[in-house]
Amino acid sequence: MTKQRSKVIKHGDKPGLTGYRKGCRCDVCGQAKSDDNAAYRAKKKLQEAAGVEQSQHLLPSVPDIEPSSMAIAWNAPAGPIETTLISELDALIGEPPFKKTLLVLAKYNARVLDQIPQLERPDLISGMQSRLFNVFDRLRRTETAAGASSSWDMSALLTTDE
Repeated sequence: MTKQRSKVIKHGDKPGLTGYRKGCRCDVCGQAKSDDNAAYRAKKKLQEAAGVEQSQHLLPSVPDIEPSSMAIAWNAPAGPIETTLISELDALIGEPPFKKTLLVLAKYNARVLDQIPQLERPDLISGMQSRLFNVFDRLRRTETAAGASSSWDMSALLTTDE
């Protein structure tokens, strides 16, 4: 046998209006709810008369933030990482998919990596390196031209010599 908890309803309980919220609609609970609504409306009316907007109570005003002086200098000369990257990209052989886009992304990431010390944000290094390595992985993928024979013929592996 399981014990059933009986709902204890406090009729007209002002602080939480327990009875009305639990579904009691007796005269005592109904009057308490009515009084609570009237008090709410009176409070709003006083606030409006005092010139206080409702939005000021719900959301604090957003503080003015000065623009950061720490920004990537896109017009700066190439740094050591970007310079090395450009020389290595010139030697890239093959045509990976989206090669031009990947080259731009690689240069972008290298420029950011070069300027991280001036920004004093060493926490960005790992993420930017990871992005650059991802671009390198994609640049390594070359596709054979349409109609060209593949460099590795797997059919020879499937034949057995007996």
